[in-house]
Amino acid sequence: MNNKIVNKQIPISKIVDIANYFEDYKDRYDEIFRKEKERNKNLSFSEKKFEYENGSAEIRYTITFYNGQSLTESDYNWFVGNLNNPRAIKEIEIYLRVGFYTKGENEDYNNQYNKIYCSVDFRDLGMNLKHSDVVINVETTNQERESNNIYSTIMNTLEDTEDRYNKTMKHRKIRTQCFTISIGIILSYILYIILKINIDKIPPILAEYMNNKYILIFGQWFVAILLGNVFSYWYILSIYKPLLPSAKYAGYNRSTYKSKYTDDIDEYLEHSEVHFGKFWDAEKRRNKIEKIYKVTNKIILVQLLISILLFFILK
Repeated sequence: MNNKIVNKQIPISKIVDIANYFEDYKDRYDEIFRKEKERNKNLSFSEKKFEYENGSAEIRYTITFYNGQSLTESDYNWFVGNLNNPRAIKEIEIYLRVGFYTKGENEDYNNQYNKIYCSVDFRDLGMNLKHSDVVINVETTNQERESNNIYSTIMNTLEDTEDRYNKTMKHRKIRTQCFTISIGIILSYILYIILKINIDKIPPILAEYMNNKYILIFGQWFVAILLGNVFSYWYILSIYKPLLPSAKYAGYNRSTYKSKYTDDIDEYLEHSEVHFGKFWDAEKRRNKIEKIYKVTNKIILVQLLISILLFFILK
């Protein structure tokens, strides 16, 4: 069976979880094969009885880097050690194979071959595409129950992660505007203090406006929105940019004589975000956005309360 994980954030820790699961699975069969050999070691050929005959198990880790280098090893520690620079990684494949012979139905000897094969391929699809793919492939021969168990375990491990299209992305306009307006509020206070200090040097009509509560209160919000978007929008956009969906054509605006584009959400939901390659710092970016939002929405709430108080206090 073959399937793709969609709309999920896959951190490096989850990739390591899959590797640990494969290692444990291999160790279990290695122990079975070892005991079989130990039990039959000193017996004559006619006395030997194998429940699992000619058994073997292997794991291969393949890491492909953006510099074109591709390395394959069977050593777990080698694999984990090469995950320390996720920015350089383009693709990771973890491969497990177990094979052995057992007795077939109504047979007295081990003539039935059993194969368990599974791989999980984590692919960064390139710097020009805004997504990654995770493909699971499980194939078995005479081991259908094992096939289902392995597949379910891998799927459950990778599905137990946060959605890619989560609140950070769904409500990014709110988070963006909270940040820009908050910065604008701070800048508006700085501007107000500068004007107050130089009140004797500014035109009288402007000084009169500063004593008008309607202009003072509503004007501050206007100035905050204006200054915030001019001086800080670039910063929040720079954090979001690598995480954003691709744009798709959404028609032509006859009034502006320009083509319209919108987020391609359908494509976004069809892929995942594996945290290496171009998404190596995606988790940090998402966490940073949420921390900023946690602070900035409080700044706006406090300013809103101040504006309401000023509205009733000022004459």
